[in-house]
Amino acid sequence: MRLRFGTFLILAGSAALVWCLTVLAGTALYDYFAMRRLEHATVSLSGGLKPHPKPYEVLGRLEIPRLHLSTVILEGDDEHALRLGAGHVPSTALPDQAGNVAIAAHRDTFFRPLRHIAPQDRITLTTPEGVFHYAVESTELVSPRDVQVLAPSRDPELTLVTCYPFYYIGPAPQRFIVHARRVS
Repeated sequence: MRLRFGTFLILAGSAALVWCLTVLAGTALYDYFAMRRLEHATVSLSGGLKPHPKPYEVLGRLEIPRLHLSTVILEGDDEHALRLGAGHVPSTALPDQAGNVAIAAHRDTFFRPLRHIAPQDRITLTTPEGVFHYAVESTELVSPRDVQVLAPSRDPELTLVTCYPFYYIGPAPQRFIVHARRVS
């Protein structure tokens, strides 16, 4: 009986490991091919206006060099988008526009390094429209219902959103917010 139970545990552990590696490999492959598409993207303008991005369209790459954080940014903030990378909150400005650009990602995947973010850390958003640099001004904790952090602004700024606490199991009770301003 003990031998069968031990064999079962080994098989279950192996299956869990294979599943985790498959998810990580799939995400890494998606990131690689998304960045290749982004590198070859051209901005097509019709009448001087760029159409709003389609759901799950790759918008660019977010990088925070000090934290070794680099991830693709997709349009959308639903579960599918956040499984593949960071997601642009659709109701907020795009990186090439003035206003508040909001980007969300899971705390246990792409935004885990944010636990070490500090004022003046540099954030780079690379898109087909250009490269945009930001400097971190502050962080705060808010309720999941506090959507004021996504409010439009006149100045070009960036808001990063993830769940908090970082090592919490289950639905997190708070959101960790990073506020950054565009710099030249």
